[in-house]
Amino acid sequence: MLYFAKKSAQAISIVISIACLLLPMASTGQETVNIKQFNQVIEQVEQLKKTDLVRSLKQLTVYEKVLTALTIEQNLIYFKLLAEIQIEQNKYSSAKKTANQGLTIAKRLSSPSILISELLYLKGFAFESLGYIAQARKEYKKGLEVAESLHNKVQVALGLINLGAIAYLTDDFKRSLVLLNDAYNIAGQTDDEELKGTVNSELGIVYSYLLQDEQSMVYYQQSYLHFKKAGMILSAHTSLYNIAINHIRNNDYQQAITVFNTIIAESNKDSPSDSMYSVYSGMAWAYQQKVDSNPEAAYRYLLMAKQYLQATEKLDYQLQFYYDQAYMLYKLDRFDDALVSLSQVEKTLANNQDLSLIKKENYVYLMELKAGIYYKLAQFQYAFQTLSQVIILTDKLYENEDNRSIAQVRLKLEGEQADKRNKILHHKKDLYNENLRAATLANEEQRFYLIISALVALAFAWVLVKLLQSQHKLKIAANVDTLTGVANRRSLMKQAQQAFKFTQVKQDNLTILLIDIDHFKDINDCLGHSTGDKVLAKVAYIGTNMMRKSDLFGRFGSEVFMVCLPKTRLKSALEISERIRSAVSQHSWPFNKLEKVSVSIGVATLADDKDLISLIKRADEQLYQAKASGRNKVCG
Repeated sequence: MLYFAKKSAQAISIVISIACLLLPMASTGQETVNIKQFNQVIEQVEQLKKTDLVRSLKQLTVYEKVLTALTIEQNLIYFKLLAEIQIEQNKYSSAKKTANQGLTIAKRLSSPSILISELLYLKGFAFESLGYIAQARKEYKKGLEVAESLHNKVQVALGLINLGAIAYLTDDFKRSLVLLNDAYNIAGQTDDEELKGTVNSELGIVYSYLLQDEQSMVYYQQSYLHFKKAGMILSAHTSLYNIAINHIRNNDYQQAITVFNTIIAESNKDSPSDSMYSVYSGMAWAYQQKVDSNPEAAYRYLLMAKQYLQATEKLDYQLQFYYDQAYMLYKLDRFDDALVSLSQVEKTLANNQDLSLIKKENYVYLMELKAGIYYKLAQFQYAFQTLSQVIILTDKLYENEDNRSIAQVRLKLEGEQADKRNKILHHKKDLYNENLRAATLANEEQRFYLIISALVALAFAWVLVKLLQSQHKLKIAANVDTLTGVANRRSLMKQAQQAFKFTQVKQDNLTILLIDIDHFKDINDCLGHSTGDKVLAKVAYIGTNMMRKSDLFGRFGSEVFMVCLPKTRLKSALEISERIRSAVSQHSWPFNKLEKVSVSIGVATLADDKDLISLIKRADEQLYQAKASGRNKVCG
């Protein structure tokens, strides 16, 4: 997640105002400060740091040597503002230390302050930016607990946003959407434009991960408007950057370049180094990938990005730079230089066992690039060995792909002859290995034979990679309903049965929901089965996005979905059901003659049920009650 400090544009008048407030009171060496005017000065610094971080820092640190003369509350405000400025300057280690100083002083408070929550969030974001995700999550949770105890809506929403970001960074997209949508609803009840901009930006990022580019773009555009309205130019630039990346994902490279140029034109010496690195790096990719590709210009922009790399503490940026550099050097036929760049990132990635799925995929791409470089250098044996490693990595990468929380899984059954092709391929590879063992380099003819054999094996290895990916897709297809992208009945019942047995052993709670689309037959009859299929898919999409990682959501039958909620009491299950019902009811449907779709939901919690079927039957009875009482209802 990106932490956005508050910024706006009244620098000159603010500086004059602050100057007037620097009246003789307490000595700080060569200048004096008016302790009584501290709160007024701080208000001015809050405004000044929206546009000029350097000046705001200078004004704030006037109080550094007289902190003992300030109250505890004023000390907390000082350290909070200092940490915010340091984060905006990408000085994450310093920000962590500063936030910790404030939290140490906060222990002297007689009662909780919302400043504690803000300091915890700042410390968490510093951890997150430095790559310590587990520690960041811990600080965010503590900050959220303080905010909830003080019933502060804005800080509660910020806590949900922070935890929502951690969720998508760890591939838990369902939980991320639940947390961020809760924050979105809270933000809508306030007049805080910064908060609205932040939550829209985060939702845009999640939908981008989920490959929902159209929805992602809407959120990015809304975040840009909110930040502009709040006078937060630097945060607005972040939204523009996300919009440009969205254009790149849709192959609209020229439009992306236009947006990047807008950011560059509006940037100044105060623009954070992380942001400027991202902009120039994105510009490099746009020039590299557009139809009339310009590798030389792309590499120049990448070198411009490098000058900002020195000031960032983010390991991800450093790793990404060297991968980008290797790729562009490869495109420029500078193969030896490309290998040097890859060597700087490969070791770090290979030794990091706590990589997210996206980073693991990037590691596979790195190895594929390395194999391609070896091929260009005619080092065929190295190329073959590297691609063999890619096969192993690909197999590990997707072995649990059916458990990934991407909202929709679009699959087309391909490769019905996968097993036969696999046997043939392995047979040919065995033949190659036999021939390779028999080969020697006694003369030029045998040398030529070895090269040809290696090329053939290299081709086989490449096909093996694609074949493994195809087989994993087939494995997923056996457990997924291809129309809606959720678990099919067979897979759903199998997993629900396991959950039922586990619950009985642990004597825990388990709740079943049955969700039925109201008047679905009328939709099919009046609007056609194509529209009906789209309604089914959308209801499934809405439902899955409200699930936790441990919940099971699948298609139970025709227009009926079943949800299995482990460790969930009836009250919580009814609340979840109501959110699903409300979300479906309020959804805008892009079909003529279809203004509204509703669902009825039956809920049953494990009681004296001896088997899963008995529990499902009771949920079905509640579903009948919901439909009998007028539909678009939840009964349990």
